Amino acid sequence: MAGSLPLGCRRGPLLLRDWLVAQIESGRYPGLHWEDAGKTLFRIPWKHVAKQGYQAQQDAALFRAWAVHKGKHLEGTDREGPSTWKTRLRCALNKSADFREVRERRQLDISNPYKVYRIVSGDARGPGTPLWALPEAVQ
Repeated sequence: MAGSLPLGCRRGPLLLRDWLVAQIESGRYPGLHWEDAGKTLFRIPWKHVAKQGYQAQQDAALFRAWAVHKGKHLEGTDREGPSTWKTRLRCALNKSADFREVRERRQLDISNPYKVYRIVSGDARGPGTPLWALPEAVQ
């Protein structure tokens, strides 16, 4: 078929997993980094907008980047919305079968709060396997 892409190739924006791994690897966002050598756990800064010391330019940069990537925020046109951007990324992470929050490792009541997520291996999950069906060790 003319103009079709090879299997595994796609047009348009990267999927959340690929996009987020690229952001972690870039080192562009302070506090966003791998927690383990196997690159299966990562820490994501999670500062609340209403907390003292919140700096939107820095603290919302990752969330803004996701909104821009998905076409939900147009630089210079749309009003700034750090809370909305953060909500969108949180919802995307929670909805995705590729990620699982490791709640026991999160720290939300400190000066630089963060959450920790595990990247769920596609091999361990299997195609089409819902996250709730995974054994606890894989989750």
